[in-house]
Amino acid sequence: MPFPVLLNTWKHHAGALRRRIAWIAQAGDSALQELPRQLLVIGTALMDLYVGFLTPAEIGHKILTSLQEDQHFTPAAYRTWIAAQGGYQVLIFPEDQSRWVLRLGEEAGRYVHVHPGRWSPDTLRVRANVLKTAILVLAHVGVHGGDPLDVHRINRLRQQYLGLSPLRSLIREQGLQGLMERLRPPLRPLG
Repeated sequence: MPFPVLLNTWKHHAGALRRRIAWIAQAGDSALQELPRQLLVIGTALMDLYVGFLTPAEIGHKILTSLQEDQHFTPAAYRTWIAAQGGYQVLIFPEDQSRWVLRLGEEAGRYVHVHPGRWSPDTLRVRANVLKTAILVLAHVGVHGGDPLDVHRINRLRQQYLGLSPLRSLIREQGLQGLMERLRPPLRPLG
């Protein structure tokens, strides 16, 4: 992600998550064992996950270009611009009509904090625990093989690695199956 943009791809970018899942599948069990600790950055809230075609780097560069063109790039100018709209601004990308919310960031000079807009095109509204479960199950299947839709596997992983309660069944409306379909790395069919 280009500096000074901060986009938490663990929470907000399906393409980056697919690449991480594929990397863990190749790296093996040691990478899988580190995953639950890494998933902590996802938190516990509801969030918006971008599922469109733009990469994190492309998103960052588009935001920086817009900020530079509109004279909002310096920290002081950016802070003033953000404050003028109650603490956030929204950019719309014409390529896919996705909306990106910009806030003031606080992490090591990355003052341009960005995330997908709520109900923006090419985004899904997801619960943190559903997202963590989907990532963990797909990574586990990538390393060990098997069926990612096996409720017994899902529940074992949820309890053992995430400290979450078991699911009674895998109902598409809960979003887990649909999310796993969106996050599975290419060339690896579910089931």
